[in-house]
Amino acid sequence: MTSEISKEMSTQGFEQRNHKGNLLAWFGTFLLFVCVAHGNFETTDAGFSMHSARSLWNRGDSALLTAAQGGDHIGEIAAAEYIRHWESVGPRKSGLTFNDRTYVWYPMGHGFLMALFVPMAEMLEKLLPDADARLQQKVQPFQQSYLEGSPVVLQATISMLLPAMCFATSLLLLYRIARELGAAQQDAVWSTLAIGMTTQAFALGREQLSDGPGLMFVLAAMLPIIRIHLGTQSRRSAAWAGLMVGLAMLLRYQNMFSVLTFGLLLVIVCARRKNFRDLYMFALGGAPVLVVFLLTNYLRFGNPIVTGYPTEANWFSAPWTAGLCKMLFGAGRGVMWFSPLLWLAVPYAIQWRRRIKLRWLAWVLFATPLLIFMSAQGWQGGQAWAIRYATPGVVSLLAIVLPQTKPWHTWPQLWRSLVVVGWFVSLTSLVAPVRGQLQLASQAITAERTQAFEDGRITADEAVVDPADRGGWHIDYTPLIANWRYALNSRTNFFEDENQKPRNGSKNGIVAIYGVKAFDEGKQGAVPSHWADRNGRHLWWRFWGDLYGVNCWLLVLPFAVLGGLLALFGWRQLSQSSDSSTLLDIS
Repeated sequence: MTSEISKEMSTQGFEQRNHKGNLLAWFGTFLLFVCVAHGNFETTDAGFSMHSARSLWNRGDSALLTAAQGGDHIGEIAAAEYIRHWESVGPRKSGLTFNDRTYVWYPMGHGFLMALFVPMAEMLEKLLPDADARLQQKVQPFQQSYLEGSPVVLQATISMLLPAMCFATSLLLLYRIARELGAAQQDAVWSTLAIGMTTQAFALGREQLSDGPGLMFVLAAMLPIIRIHLGTQSRRSAAWAGLMVGLAMLLRYQNMFSVLTFGLLLVIVCARRKNFRDLYMFALGGAPVLVVFLLTNYLRFGNPIVTGYPTEANWFSAPWTAGLCKMLFGAGRGVMWFSPLLWLAVPYAIQWRRRIKLRWLAWVLFATPLLIFMSAQGWQGGQAWAIRYATPGVVSLLAIVLPQTKPWHTWPQLWRSLVVVGWFVSLTSLVAPVRGQLQLASQAITAERTQAFEDGRITADEAVVDPADRGGWHIDYTPLIANWRYALNSRTNFFEDENQKPRNGSKNGIVAIYGVKAFDEGKQGAVPSHWADRNGRHLWWRFWGDLYGVNCWLLVLPFAVLGGLLALFGWRQLSQSSDSSTLLDIS
């Protein structure tokens, strides 16, 4: 009797410590990613979705209104007029107008998620009522997109909270997946932190696009799917998996392929066990999301299967062989350089003599985004670090392979080297803004191609290139080098003067960053045009420090110190805990 009581008390103690470890690890990781968050939106796509979310919360309809229709914000009006303009001159961009109502085409789930932050931001706006006026004063008379730049408080609220919350949750899900696959506590922590901190997934903790939340839901579905495969599931695991992967699809429509892949796995498992209950429950769990998807499309566009996006043929027309090589090895964004752990994980995954559970699932999830986007004109992923389309596949492969192969034991020196290189890549993503770097790269590429044609070194056809494509693969424009040069110039008397005014001229911009002189100073001589892209203001504490004249270090240090301590204690506790139940053990 005494022995049973002692065992029960010991079990309760382990569970309590692990529960505490999860809380500490989550809050610590969240606060650390808040430290590197943007202070203002860096991506146009997210700006459209944000105005759509604001409209949805305040009016119950995600339509963007023009001034004549009663649009109540300069950014919303600009977004609506932008979409309507391109509908009239073609090709369409960013949305579609139906019954005189303008809707964005970006994934509806992202708008739903952003809408949850609108009431919080509106309360904070009462504390900072002059924020937008201050920003307008800072940027006048220089370029500023009100679509991307305001409302300032709403953008800051979403930028600082949503990516960090989703990524902290994703890391705990990775830890739990590693434990389900048989990894010891310390090995699970090693695997989790390596994937989160030393691969291209790191950028999702601070970018405002829908890829980060989408990845979180994919992992939330993968966890119960793995349990079902291993036979450790609860009665609700399959329904939970269906709901989570359905939400992942709402965040990124191409996650439909994850739905099909997980469904195929369930068909195999259920057929082997001659019991199809889990497959039915998976479909039942995803059914509400499918209803939301179809109903939203019908209400917006009069057709349940029309999302607003243009036909695929207009975009998937590039040579697939070149696209695949670029996605894998392009110096500007290739996954093998931006996620160097793949140099170990891929060979391990290929070794068929080594037993790896769900090896085929890892390969399918890794290859699917590559196969989908290798023929896409915009394979680079736009205003994002690395190829964001490929990130879920990279994470999925590593999440399945690393905990089972434990390369830190068999190849410790190579493992440490790749972790160091990966951390350098992640750090490189922090030191400069993607939008500003892409602006200067585009100017440099245009200048270099034009000059080469004038000198007779290339033909007229060779001079016409897509700057995003060339910058995405050519080593001369890789951000792995350019970002550090950008950071060195991103201070007073380089990109801008002491009055925060841009110091235009190619010598201050593309010459310093890319070693390319402007062919036309008027077109290629501009330094980063957005106020938020100069002097480190892509980081929220620099942005708000300069906006209100506050010492930026006073803003960020509390988050950094508290986050560092909580993360240290939390992840250490998870590495030593004897029980693997977590806060995410809902499925």
